[in-house]
Amino acid sequence: MKDNNELTLEVELIKKDVHDIKHNHLTHIEADLRDVKREVFKFKYIAWTAIVIFVLTTDKFTDVLKLL
Repeated sequence: MKDNNELTLEVELIKKDVHDIKHNHLTHIEADLRDVKREVFKFKYIAWTAIVIFVLTTDKFTDVLKLL
């Protein structure tokens, strides 16, 4: 079994690791997720624009417009 000093040292090391993760890594993860969200948002609108352009240029759609 470990003595009290070793356990105290391990607890302090764990506390330091938790502090580092909380104050350093979470900030980087948050920034990365913000960037990913922005890119997904851009991709979504590019994809919808491409779909709309494709539909507008099809022959069937132009035939429907002629009927109106």
